Amino acid sequence: MHLGHSQIISQVKKIAKEKNLASAILTFEPHPIYFLRPEKPRDFRITSLAQKLKIFREQEIDYVIILPFNKKFSEISAEDFAQKILSEALNAKHLVIGYDFTFGKNRQGNFRFLENFNFALSEISPLKNSEQTCSSSLVRRFLAEGNISEANQVLGRNFTIQGVVNEGRKLASQLGFPTANLAVKPHIIKPKFGVYKTETFIPHLGKRFSSITNFGVKPTVNSANLPLFETHIPGFSEKIYGKKICVEFLDFIRDEKKFTSLEELKAQIGRDVARLDSKFFAQ
Repeated sequence: MHLGHSQIISQVKKIAKEKNLASAILTFEPHPIYFLRPEKPRDFRITSLAQKLKIFREQEIDYVIILPFNKKFSEISAEDFAQKILSEALNAKHLVIGYDFTFGKNRQGNFRFLENFNFALSEISPLKNSEQTCSSSLVRRFLAEGNISEANQVLGRNFTIQGVVNEGRKLASQLGFPTANLAVKPHIIKPKFGVYKTETFIPHLGKRFSSITNFGVKPTVNSANLPLFETHIPGFSEKIYGKKICVEFLDFIRDEKKFTSLEELKAQIGRDVARLDSKFFAQ
C-alpha cells in the first residue's frame, strides 16, 4: 500500500458515492508472485494482510474481497476472470485500476481488454514523487538503502512492523537500555541493518512512545543468528512480554557496527538515544 494505491482508493470512493454503489477492494492472498516467480525472495512484502485491512478500514471501504491465489487460480484466463468473477460473481459496475494493471493467465488482460465487458472503467495514471513513479519497487529500494523518510513519503504513512514482544537474554537491560524484541516475519521486507528513530504504539495501553530501534544481528555480542528488531523506549519500564506492539520507522540514525567492548556499545547507545530529541531529524 502506497500513495499510488491511495489514489485508486480515493477514486473508488468518489465514484461509489456519485453512482450510489458500494465501494470494494479486490485483492489476493497469498501474493500472486509466490506462484508466478517462485525464485523471488519471500521477504518482499511491505505491508502484511492485517496492516492492509487496517488501512482499508481507516479509508472506510465498504467491502474487501480476498481471493485465495494458488496454482489453479493462476491458470484462469483473462476472459474468465473478467466475465465470471468481476462481472457475474461480484456484479462490478465500475472498475478503477492502475496504469500498469494486468491479469489472467500469462497476464493477457489489461485496460483495453476490459473495455470489451459490461462495466465502466477508470484508469489511474502513475503518481510521481520527485520525478520517480510511486511504486512498491521504489519503496523497497528506499528501505534497503535505509532511506526511511523517502520510503515514508511514497507510502503516505510510516513504514511499520508489528508483532508480539519476545523475551530475550536481557543483555540490553544490563546495559541500562531495556528493549522490546520482535522477531522478523519471513514474508515482510527487511530494512537496512542499523539504528532508527521510531515511534512505538502499544495497543493494550492505547499510548504512543518516542523510541529507538536497532535492526540487525548484534555483531558486538555475536548472539543473533537471525536479524532482530530491538526497540528501546526511554523512561518506559512496564513489562510487555507477550504483548503486541507496532513500531513505526521515522528516520535512519546510523549503520549497525561491531564495537570493541560492551562499554563502547553502551556509550554509543546513549548517544543514539540523546539524538531522539535533537535537531538532527527533520520535523
